[in-house]
Amino acid sequence: MKSFLLGCIAATTLGIAAAAAADTSTPAAAGDKTADATTPSEVFIDKQDVGLVRAPKLVGVAVYDSNNTNVGKIADIMLDHNGEVKAVVIGVGGFLGIGSKDVAVPFSSLHWQTEKRSVATDEPPAANPAGNTGAMTGSADKPAAKAVDPAATEAYQGYPDRAIIDVTQAQLKSAPEFKYAENPEQKMNATAPAAPATPAQKP
Repeated sequence: MKSFLLGCIAATTLGIAAAAAADTSTPAAAGDKTADATTPSEVFIDKQDVGLVRAPKLVGVAVYDSNNTNVGKIADIMLDHNGEVKAVVIGVGGFLGIGSKDVAVPFSSLHWQTEKRSVATDEPPAANPAGNTGAMTGSADKPAAKAVDPAATEAYQGYPDRAIIDVTQAQLKSAPEFKYAENPEQKMNATAPAAPATPAQKP
């Protein structure tokens, strides 16, 4: 009987020790998984803020000069590895792309413009002014409208309506043409010295 009790006590002690060991190891494993799954919130951006436009959609935006003359369209956006816009390439002159040339300017030389929009609302039109006994027509019969923030319109469509540059069309046409980087492999082949001619062998 005494041996039986001692055996029961030993078995109970071993069971408690095993359970304690399991309890201490489980939270550590869960903690490791949680740490691995945690990602800093600054890595991701979950929405487009007002004031941000989409770079691909800037290509094709009309450019106007200081005289409000349409001088061309944005043809390309040049970025560095830090994401900074170093140049905006504008296709200037020509007709349907024929005879045009590329002119590059700093991003800061352009001003962006988007026309104001308005949307109709469910509000009733304004009442007749006091003392006006005549029939009201025209604007008084139209539904009320609210102005839309141009910055919100730009964010939604992804681009401004136009770009303004503080130079004239003549200055742009006389500006130096922008050249894209050359293919380094073709450049090396073009400048490599020609192989010496193989002398003719005597018969």
